[in-house]
Amino acid sequence: MIGHLRRRIGTAVQRAVLEITGVVIEVPEINDAPRPEMGDLAAPVALQLARGLGRNPRQLADELVGWLADHPVEGVRGWEVAGPGFLNIQLDRGAALRELLTSLVVPKKDTAPAAPEASSSGDLAAGKERSGVPGKVLIEHTSINPNKAAHIGHLRNACLGDSVARLLRHPGHLAEPIGQVEVHNYIDDTGVQVADVVIGLIDERGLDAASTAAIPEPFDYYCWDVYTEVGQKLADAPDFAERRRHVLHALENRTGIEAAVAAVVVERIVSCHLRTMGRLGIEYDLLVGEGDILTLNLWEEAFDKLQASGALYYAESGKHEGCWMMRLSGTDGFEDLEEADKVLVRSNGVATYVAKDIAYHMWKYGLLDRDFKYREVSGYPGVWKTTAAEGESRDYGRADRAITVIDVRQSYLQAIVAQSLKLFGDGGAFTHLDYEMVALSPNTATALGIEVNSQVPEADTSDTGEDSESGKPRFVEMSGRRGHGVKADDLLDELEHRATHEVAARNPELTEGEHQAIGQQVAVAAARYFLLKYTRNALIVFDLDEALSFEGESGPYIQYATVRADRIFDRLRARFGARWSVSDALRGGDEIGETDEIERAPATSINSGFCRRLDEESSDVWQLVLALGRLDEILEQTRRTLEISSLAKYGFSLAQQFSRFYHGQSVLQEEDPDLRRLRAAITAAARVQLGVVLEVLGIEVPARM
Repeated sequence: MIGHLRRRIGTAVQRAVLEITGVVIEVPEINDAPRPEMGDLAAPVALQLARGLGRNPRQLADELVGWLADHPVEGVRGWEVAGPGFLNIQLDRGAALRELLTSLVVPKKDTAPAAPEASSSGDLAAGKERSGVPGKVLIEHTSINPNKAAHIGHLRNACLGDSVARLLRHPGHLAEPIGQVEVHNYIDDTGVQVADVVIGLIDERGLDAASTAAIPEPFDYYCWDVYTEVGQKLADAPDFAERRRHVLHALENRTGIEAAVAAVVVERIVSCHLRTMGRLGIEYDLLVGEGDILTLNLWEEAFDKLQASGALYYAESGKHEGCWMMRLSGTDGFEDLEEADKVLVRSNGVATYVAKDIAYHMWKYGLLDRDFKYREVSGYPGVWKTTAAEGESRDYGRADRAITVIDVRQSYLQAIVAQSLKLFGDGGAFTHLDYEMVALSPNTATALGIEVNSQVPEADTSDTGEDSESGKPRFVEMSGRRGHGVKADDLLDELEHRATHEVAARNPELTEGEHQAIGQQVAVAAARYFLLKYTRNALIVFDLDEALSFEGESGPYIQYATVRADRIFDRLRARFGARWSVSDALRGGDEIGETDEIERAPATSINSGFCRRLDEESSDVWQLVLALGRLDEILEQTRRTLEISSLAKYGFSLAQQFSRFYHGQSVLQEEDPDLRRLRAAITAAARVQLGVVLEVLGIEVPARM
């Protein structure tokens, strides 16, 4: 709503400038006023133009205000000049509220698009044009090595990627609708992490594929221990490197007992990961196996295209003799590197990790002729996986834009991927969404069974998480290879235990099952909000108490504010015997009828009489209305920057303002029908906007808290 008002006002100011000065300018910026007493919005246009025109800015501002006063702008109550020449703008509060209510959309359930349909014409034609859906976006996230249980650091990746997908899929408030969003999870089933677990199972524990399949759950926890043992026991053995090379060769060629054991490990671990992420409401459209990329020889085709572009050369001498190199020297972003050119194919003919990633990304954009077959993942309807063998043909890939969520340590390799795509005109449509690591607060580490003193790294205190004054650790880092870390399921279990206990204490009348169900929702809110509220370049120090706080900046706090809004409507129905609902309140009615979801309410259906009563309310109520109207701008900003923390911070601020409204303005006890309708409408608007924020953040609204 505020975004529309800004554009309307800006267009009017643009016209005023033309009429007064004869100068054509772009639509000027309309800002928030510095303080509420100075108005609602402000424009510095007179200050910006005056010097170039040789005019006094205050005088120019007076002339602009005079012209604007004679040419009313819908939604504007008044103009005044402030300071050296600012245009301060007062909005018509009733009209602004009416515009807000008109624009609202109650989020519908199950809005995520279904998986692509199978092709009716058999195999997808080689080199066929990209999907006919405009603006298809492909998001790759999570991408955990399938060798052990997911840990807390993986949750940040998955929550970021999932919320970006939810943001782009959200149907309302977006100026440029996205045609389709497709979510991938890359499964590195031929990498060294899987190879090490296979070595541990076969060499150290004497297992084959059948006995590996018979290991009881939790299988991912079992493999966590195996991986740690290999790292600690075998990594320095003289023949370990050669043994690992042998296993990697077997995995890539899918031969021998090693490949058979690896197939069992990967299938079971991936199922564990899907189950873990499912606890947080995280879902995928497609699982892409690295082994399938190798079997399909995507790199072979990608290599031919890269070579034809002139980007590759064969090293005839030097330390990389016999390797195929990607030419990066002198390229933007690689100028300052001592050795910029990158090995893509080693002298033994094996493609490097980044080479396989380039091939995968070229496939994402439909730049390769070859395509996978697909099978639905057993036990997970709607989730498909690639296969190089028998399977269906489906319309995956061929995206217009790709977003890859990988931590900041992978920035160099992702820059190489981006550079390779630029050779084919798609570099600008590739986004590496990077983020910093996740550590634990000392109290949380202790609560989860980690001996803090033994985990503080022995290095310079500026890098280790140790407080330089007290010598006590400020945070505890993770290391999967050393076995130092917190499994994601253990963290979620502890959050659920604590949340359920808190819900039971607050709602003793509910059943144990209800306590547990709500506790799970609160735990998910605690985890997801904590992992999303920080900017991506910030180190997260996860703290259980802070994450679960019902009073601080947390997911449960926003849930609680939203539940309060729902409770107001429950009580309105109970008190007045009418069928009050969010939909009815947005229109200003008492007994229009209750519905679960609505489309945009036509302006003619809104009773404008109660909107005009907004002038009688306090400044805090008006500031809440303004905040509610800013969600469209926040969503657009978040969509441009992919900085989900902006939306998370907005949600917390909005919950704070609604909580002040909840305590300061009675809805239930108000006897004046128009004031009751006004406050119910504001409550309904808050419920809708908070609901949108929570939906994008992947947080459910409990029935009680």
